[in-house]
Amino acid sequence: LLSLAPEKNATPSPPGSGAEVKPKENSESGGKDLIEVKLYFVAPDGKSLVPEERNIARTESIARSTVKELIKGPAKDENLPVIPEGTRLRDINLKPDGLCIVDLSAEARHTSSAGQEKLMVYAVANTLGQFATVKDVSFMIDGQSIDTIAGFVDVSSSITPDYSI
Repeated sequence: LLSLAPEKNATPSPPGSGAEVKPKENSESGGKDLIEVKLYFVAPDGKSLVPEERNIARTESIARSTVKELIKGPAKDENLPVIPEGTRLRDINLKPDGLCIVDLSAEARHTSSAGQEKLMVYAVANTLGQFATVKDVSFMIDGQSIDTIAGFVDVSSSITPDYSI
């Protein structure tokens, strides 16, 4: 059994600090334990990525849940969405060698510049790269292998997370 869960700090913080380590319940998680993940969005400068922490329901398909949260967009007003509006995650498949194949709907092609496409590619790669079992990410659109998502960035081979972007 592969665990995609980031390690948690087992020492609880003082009450009221906002950092208690305990299962949280909300309507979205259906009463399940939550896990904290990092989602990468476009920074306010529009030129780089910034992590945003979010609690999502712990599940066996944590990579799928994490990408769906990334598609929903940032919770912080200053951060900008990185995935074009209307894009859906069609499928996600993690291979034993650490390659994670992400199949997005055609709406992902609605980026208008090389900079936007690069940020989207690395936002997905960096978000999935937080899981120890993910080494590289490859992309598909509507179930088809692609060389580029929107004509700017070469994704014909897998992308390795790069946290300097």
